Amino acid sequence: MEETLEAIKKRLDVMVHLMIQKKGADSEARSLRDQIELLSSFGLKPKEIAEILSKTGKHVNKELSGIRKIKKSKK
Repeated sequence: MEETLEAIKKRLDVMVHLMIQKKGADSEARSLRDQIELLSSFGLKPKEIAEILSKTGKHVNKELSGIRKIKKSKK
C-alpha cells in the first residue's frame, strides 16, 4: 500500500512539474523563479516545492527570499 501511494505521489509531482513549466500553449517556458512563485502561491511549502522541482530546499528558500524582496521594493 505504501509503495503504491509513493508511486502515485511521484507521478503527480511529475505532472505538476510539467504543467507549470509553460505559461501557455504557445509561449516560452517559465523561469525557475516563476515556477517557485506559482507553487508557493498555491500554498505549497518550500520542502514540497523542492521535491516537485528536484531542487534543494536551500535553493527554493533563497528564491522565495528574493521574490519577497522584489515584492517589498515594489510597494
